[in-house]
Amino acid sequence: MAHPGQKDTFRVRAKEDGYPARSVYKLQEIQEKYSLIRPGQRIIDLGCHPGSWLKYCSQIVGPKGLVLGLDLKHPTIPLSPNISFLKADLFSVSEEEVKEWAMGVDLVLSDLSPQTCGIKWLDHQRSLDLNRRALKIGYLILKRGGAAVLKIFEGEGLKSFFQEMKKGFTDLHIHKPKSSRRESPEIYLIGKSFKGL
Repeated sequence: MAHPGQKDTFRVRAKEDGYPARSVYKLQEIQEKYSLIRPGQRIIDLGCHPGSWLKYCSQIVGPKGLVLGLDLKHPTIPLSPNISFLKADLFSVSEEEVKEWAMGVDLVLSDLSPQTCGIKWLDHQRSLDLNRRALKIGYLILKRGGAAVLKIFEGEGLKSFFQEMKKGFTDLHIHKPKSSRRESPEIYLIGKSFKGL
């Protein structure tokens, strides 16, 4: 985190590059390491506001691909023809609606963070709840062989969630992007080669 009077270089860079948030560089780093996003893919971004991940993915999947964004808040970026948006809450949206709208995706992305209160175990629990829901939705709509990227807060429930996610993916990795703030408890779980359930 930048100290008072000190610029956050990633935030400044995001503005220069035309992205609404610095989080784009976390996804960029994951992409450079794991090569999950490819032209022509169908991708869903859960909790897509303000839209940095939508924009980044849309540029890679190209005109033959589609990026689906779900959030309660509308993205702040202009939506290109290969971006579709559903205004919905992750917990209250019906599984039928998600399946109808986003069935057969190649990649599920979730950069969701809970409303934090500063109590570490409670913030971790809220993060776990978000990720369990994101994973459940992912399992409903992912193609066999697909992938998922989920942000989660470190804590005592991480090991059991890792094992839970391992049931669905042949390959599972833990990644802490360099662009994550040093004091942040966030890490990313990258699941590859979805087995199907």
